[in-house]
Amino acid sequence: MAFAKKIVVVAVGLSDEMFEMLKPLKDMDFLAHSEIHFIHVFNTTNFTSVFSDFPVIYPIEVDHKTIEQSVLALMDKMTKDVLPRGFEGKIVRKCFFDDIPKSKFCEYVNEKSADLVIVPTRKKRGIFESSFAKYVNNHTQANMLLLK
Repeated sequence: MAFAKKIVVVAVGLSDEMFEMLKPLKDMDFLAHSEIHFIHVFNTTNFTSVFSDFPVIYPIEVDHKTIEQSVLALMDKMTKDVLPRGFEGKIVRKCFFDDIPKSKFCEYVNEKSADLVIVPTRKKRGIFESSFAKYVNNHTQANMLLLK
């Protein structure tokens, strides 16, 4: 399939069921020669204080590297088990930090001019009841593949 040759971006969460949600990738032979980006955006939170003029951002900057290394190690382990058999393409794993994760994810998709975005969704919801999937659909030009 030509639409998934250049760059395929896969949204990766850190939930326990993420491995199961991404298992269908193993049977997608059309991805065997693609450049696949596994992306996680860690949600940062701003805390304002009455006693300070500056907000406190969690996680603090010095913790970013440690968190990023942990996330990338988890993704490395997981992606090896979910890639299609005979995968010969390129793998890119990235962890970003942002207070609006879905916006940062879409910014990355648009910046890379991705051909396809794969979003695992929870079975409890309808296809576009997931605010993340709906947001990505509305804010990127890439084709989307939703895994249920």
